[in-house]
Amino acid sequence: MLVNNDFKSQFINNYPQHQFHLNIANVNTQALAILFSIDKLGNVTCFDGSAFDDIDIDKNDILNYSIYDTTNPLHAIHPSINMALSGESVSTHIEIKNGMYSIWLAPIVIDAVITGISGTCVEVTKQKDAESALVQIQNHYLLLAEYSTDLITKYTSDGNCTYASPAITKVLGYRPDELVGKPVFHFFHPDDLKSKRRFYTKLLDAPTNESVCYRVRRKDDNYIWLETKSTAVIHPVTGETIEIVAVSRDITERKETEDRLLYLANYDSMTGLPNRALFRDRLRHAVTRAQRNKTCVALFFIDLDRFKTINDSLGHHAGDQLLRSVSRRLKQFARKGDTIARLGGDEFTVILEGVNDPEDAAVFAEKIIELMAPPFKLDGHKIVVSPSIGITMFPNDSSDLRSLLKNADTAMYRAKEKGGNCYQFYTSDMNAKAYEYLVLESNLRNAIQREEFCLFFQPQVDLHTKNIIGIEALLRWEHPEHGLLSPDEFIPFTEETGLIEPIGEWVLKTACLEAKKWQDIGLPPVRVAVNLSMRQFVAKDFVGQVAQALQEADLAAEYLELEITEGFLAYNVDQAADILQDLHKLGVQLSIDDFGTGYSSLSYLKRFPLNTLKIDQSFVQDISSDPDTATIAEAIIAMGQSLQLNVIAEGVETEEQVFFLRGRGCDWVQGFLFSIPLSSQDIVPWLTENFSQQVQFKQWAFWPENGVAC
Repeated sequence: MLVNNDFKSQFINNYPQHQFHLNIANVNTQALAILFSIDKLGNVTCFDGSAFDDIDIDKNDILNYSIYDTTNPLHAIHPSINMALSGESVSTHIEIKNGMYSIWLAPIVIDAVITGISGTCVEVTKQKDAESALVQIQNHYLLLAEYSTDLITKYTSDGNCTYASPAITKVLGYRPDELVGKPVFHFFHPDDLKSKRRFYTKLLDAPTNESVCYRVRRKDDNYIWLETKSTAVIHPVTGETIEIVAVSRDITERKETEDRLLYLANYDSMTGLPNRALFRDRLRHAVTRAQRNKTCVALFFIDLDRFKTINDSLGHHAGDQLLRSVSRRLKQFARKGDTIARLGGDEFTVILEGVNDPEDAAVFAEKIIELMAPPFKLDGHKIVVSPSIGITMFPNDSSDLRSLLKNADTAMYRAKEKGGNCYQFYTSDMNAKAYEYLVLESNLRNAIQREEFCLFFQPQVDLHTKNIIGIEALLRWEHPEHGLLSPDEFIPFTEETGLIEPIGEWVLKTACLEAKKWQDIGLPPVRVAVNLSMRQFVAKDFVGQVAQALQEADLAAEYLELEITEGFLAYNVDQAADILQDLHKLGVQLSIDDFGTGYSSLSYLKRFPLNTLKIDQSFVQDISSDPDTATIAEAIIAMGQSLQLNVIAEGVETEEQVFFLRGRGCDWVQGFLFSIPLSSQDIVPWLTENFSQQVQFKQWAFWPENGVAC
């Protein structure tokens, strides 16, 4: 709507514009505005503008009409007119035909005399509608804030809370009024305070929609995790931050789930130690630090000796107990900054940083062995477990992470090869040995399929009656390249790989079949003795395997003897007693092999239904020249007699040994003096000859009744 510019100039000259927010000089001539004047009597003397055109009001209905006339559309503002005529500057509003208008009035002063009023009128209908809509929107969002499950808060630029939605009571335990006026930083977890202050400062400097996660203290002093999205409200003119509006959500449960998943990804759930993934990351960082500081890193690979046997004999629950106990001992022993990890099974690793030389690593390994020495209590049983430890050094052995782990593993197997309970440093020639082991394992698996195993047999003789009382079955491997191999060359490896179980089952069945074959060809029945491995002895339904082997061979149980090493019985007395009782009920003979090398005592030997003690050949070899050895042999014989057990000495090779053993009451002997181990083809003619001669061996002169003194 147009405004007459001449009138506008005249109006502006007389209008005290500095008294109003509206600067008349800046009124847009295209705006819906009206400039008017009123004399002292209240008559409209000037009116310019067509703001009322849209509401069908003709300015002629106003011009020259008194404001006090009730028909005048401006009559409603006459109180404000009176105030202006009295010298005041006045602003007011008027509603005409559903339109809303703002009116500003000021006295016209000429020579210090008020001669009338100047005024301006601007349509503000849309503005009022917008303000009304804004109020509705504000009420709507306030309603959402009041009933939202998320926490909505407002803060000043210095961090003081100005508003908190009712959800704060559920989330933090406070009432809204308890938070208002408090600094927000007062509630943050100390570990998160520094980073949250940085974020708040960043938010004030450069508004962002970034979400942050942090811990907040509840009223009960417990901490929960919040995820907050904040925004800064900026003043449109000054550009300063007026306030911070934040929407927060309790993510404690989600955070705990994320932390749990992260834990499972990096830690072993059974022992709480770092797993293989975190171990590799720690090793990578350790190597990086060592390169930077020009120091060394020692990597230890630890494997528990006989762990598989514990699982097989006591069950996986006991095995899990052992792993947790071992991890506790290692953690108590480790220095701050050392990494102890469980790679899987019974394999542990230790990353030792800041090592000056291999001697430091050796001292550490010796302490680990000492640490493992005390027995572990597993389900009421005391179990002794020893470690085999392989050690490799960075950068001496390798700078490649994969190679370091492989080297430590290789060295550990060399420690196992030496009998366990020791440590070995990696050397370059071990790789060739490791390759030999791989080839050996492959050949052993093929040997089972290709039937390359065979049995040799060594007779056992009664020192008093000169009769053959038994035959021991001895395993041999007819290797296609290396010829006939003795058990010492491959049995320890079969124990580690688990191949001993199928091989042991084959030995048991074959020995029973051979013993029955000797009877079938007319030879007097003779007992066959079979050595057992611990894994075989504690295998599931071993007694059933023995019964099946006897049934398939049609061999009476009394002609089968099972030899168990002394360590098996000491390892788990209760389980051993149960298995031996079941075997005894089956009718087989039972003996302890290599007696004197383990941990036996009269207190628990009485519990076992044994028939025979077998003196280890290490005590027989020097029996006639070493008084200490002789004393041990005599003690074993006396122990056997006190328990009413037969005693057999193995490894007998000289006349002096025979005289000593017979004179001390030893019952039976076995060794090269009487016969070397014979193949299945050679044992039959040997038995035929000696049975026909009533066991008149060439060594008949060894017996005292033939005139030779003991």
